[in-house]
Amino acid sequence: MYDAIAFDLDGVLLTGYHTAPAVYRRATVEALTDFEAGVEEPPAALVDPDDAATARRLCERFDVPAEPYWGYREHAATVLENDQIREGEREPFADVDVLETLAGSSALAIVSNNRHGTVRFVREYFEWDEHVGAAYGRAPTLAGYDRMKPDPHYLRTALDTLEVDPADALFVGDRLSDIETADRLGADSALLVREGERPDGDAQPTFEIASLEDLLAVEPPAE
Repeated sequence: MYDAIAFDLDGVLLTGYHTAPAVYRRATVEALTDFEAGVEEPPAALVDPDDAATARRLCERFDVPAEPYWGYREHAATVLENDQIREGEREPFADVDVLETLAGSSALAIVSNNRHGTVRFVREYFEWDEHVGAAYGRAPTLAGYDRMKPDPHYLRTALDTLEVDPADALFVGDRLSDIETADRLGADSALLVREGERPDGDAQPTFEIASLEDLLAVEPPAE
């Protein structure tokens, strides 16, 4: 068994492929209103920017200080999504129960592009903190936004927290960007394909699984 197993959050442990676009739009409107930007309908590129540079450019256009605005926006989105989770709009997959068994032989972590506040909230709200020793989402800064997967920054941080070398770790995700993240860091990977077709792309996972329960039979490849 691996010394550590890290999991993506959205679509792997928690239902929903990602945070709903409506959450980010509402959070963006709240932030722009607080900074008196006078923008009734924010542009799509500010609601879901491709990168931090795009967010900075648009903030400059609307005469909004980029870093304070972004921190406000990320906090607002976290509050909104956490409330949705409390209301049952997103919930754990049934096979998440396997975490308890896996924790008996491997240190566990959550590594997500979702916001750090929601990742930490989910771990505590669903009482996974007993089994999951590290949980990292993106930091509420523009620099943190640019460190999202496939940048391995947050996966490296989680493994450092667990004191596990990447060569002894497995990263489980449902997107090829998760596989690329593991590859960049030198960790093994498992692509979770619950239903439907496997995503297209060149990244090749170490394993392909249909359920988290399949991890019970996974062993590091022989060297």
